[in-house]
Amino acid sequence: MSTPQSLLVSAFSGGGTTSRHGDTVVVKFPASTFATNSVDYKRVESWARARLSIGNANRDRAAFVDRFENLLARSGGGIATRGNRPALRLLITGLKQAGMEMDQWSVPHNINESVEATKRPPAPGATAKTGS
Repeated sequence: MSTPQSLLVSAFSGGGTTSRHGDTVVVKFPASTFATNSVDYKRVESWARARLSIGNANRDRAAFVDRFENLLARSGGGIATRGNRPALRLLITGLKQAGMEMDQWSVPHNINESVEATKRPPAPGATAKTGS
């Protein structure tokens, strides 16, 4: 009787590869590619190594990709870019330093704009509550 595959082995079966460029890891699957940072990759890699395969390589890939907090997806791969702005900016910088063209990646249009929460002014006629 054969030993069951880990989710990591199943996800990369059929042509999945990784390449490292400094702190950036590029993960290539047959139908999609994404970049993430090495810390996030190691965390998800350890998680996937400890899980048994679902039995379907496509579902295993989806479960593997869903665990990433910050990833920059390549256009047309069926994966959405997600993560916080500073982490995505670091990924973009890492890919540029590796010589990759950014027009191939799903970079958010407003990546360099800072978003600051502003406090709403109190409604007219509202009184401030004090704790007595």
